[in-house]
Amino acid sequence: MDKERIERLKPTTSGRRYDIHDGEVANLVVRVGTRTKVFVLMARFPGDARTTRRKIGMVGPMSLEKAREIALDWNEKIKQGIDPAEEKKRTGREKRLQERRVFRSALVDFIAWLPDRRYTRHVTGDIAVIRRTLLDNPEAAEILKKAVADVTRDDLGEIVDGVNSRSMSQAYLLCDQLQAFFRWVSAPRRSGPYGILVNPIDGLTAGDFDVWKNARLHVLEPWELRAYWQAAEEMPYPYGPYFKVLLLIVERKSAVAGMRWSELDPAKMLWRAPPVKVKGKLVEHLVPLSDQLMELLADIRRSLPTGHGDYVFSSSHGQSPINGFGAATNALRARAEAALREIDPTKVMRHFVLHDGRRVDRTALSALDVPSDVAEGILNHSKKGMEGLYDQFRQIPQRRKAMAKLHDRLGEVVDGSKGDFWDDEPAGGSWEDFHRAAAAKEAERTTRGRRR
Repeated sequence: MDKERIERLKPTTSGRRYDIHDGEVANLVVRVGTRTKVFVLMARFPGDARTTRRKIGMVGPMSLEKAREIALDWNEKIKQGIDPAEEKKRTGREKRLQERRVFRSALVDFIAWLPDRRYTRHVTGDIAVIRRTLLDNPEAAEILKKAVADVTRDDLGEIVDGVNSRSMSQAYLLCDQLQAFFRWVSAPRRSGPYGILVNPIDGLTAGDFDVWKNARLHVLEPWELRAYWQAAEEMPYPYGPYFKVLLLIVERKSAVAGMRWSELDPAKMLWRAPPVKVKGKLVEHLVPLSDQLMELLADIRRSLPTGHGDYVFSSSHGQSPINGFGAATNALRARAEAALREIDPTKVMRHFVLHDGRRVDRTALSALDVPSDVAEGILNHSKKGMEGLYDQFRQIPQRRKAMAKLHDRLGEVVDGSKGDFWDDEPAGGSWEDFHRAAAAKEAERTTRGRRR
């Protein structure tokens, strides 16, 4: 049988099929139907008691030479007691397993698992870091092609160094994600499928990669707070009111941006924010609201048009929350700089980020002698150890009083009637005043000594 003869084979017209055997491979057959011609192997396959036909491929897309090659291979496997179909499945499984063991594929699996882990607050940010510093990083492309088991410390150090040359903060985040990934992939029931026996960075810290975190310690000074507040008042809805509420409510910017009117309870002065995941469990998140906050929210509500949707801060008539804070924050900074030039030309408005507001509030709470556990509760920082396990009291009344105290003093700082958050008005003077006071005390001690 040759190619020309196969092409001359006439299709059937009765709906039946007929077979033409190949002269070179005896059990290779071309089966002709009404519309198609198919290469078929006729054999007694392992596990079958009778001779059966099994399709090799379509005539046309598959050449006669290729069909003979496959037929010979299948015949050899049948002699060895191997079913070609099962062998193909096994080979496919092994191929898929090898693909899964590639560093890039394993990272994709890790990303898919992240939303199911015990602590999920930073999932979105963690995925963004992995994509930015690894999956979408051209410098990591070759290393990502390696099997996970073949990735070395030097490989990872090379990637971290490349990221570090651009941004140490990103390199620090990358180190965190590499540690998390290799702990995950080395865990029981995963190390086998991924073929990894040794964690290549076990025991290493970010410092071993010459990377460290520069903790941000910036706190807005009283004059900067006055400029911030004036700038926020000058900005229209939604961002102006948002920046004011953000400073007062001491919550994270994304949480406040997603605030809904349906979550606010004016009767109990509470914001029933979406639950947060703590140790794998969703925990109700209650935020007490002070009188100042309630008045500010009431003003916002009163200014909204009829039919406004559920989101408190929205550029889409309440249908979705605000997002993309970059342009709005830059506008706030520019307005704050201009406001500070009016308030005090001798001062300079330092660069600030929105998260600095939480640091301002926490520092102010300490300055106002608010107990540390109450202040930490306001920031939604969970209790540690056994206390966090057994003491489930939310301290809502104490937190509301502390927030009212904070907001009263913040108002005084903003309007200039108070110089800072703490009460400390020393009776100072010039060096001559202190010298005279010291001389007077010394003379008094001398006089008392003589009397004795």
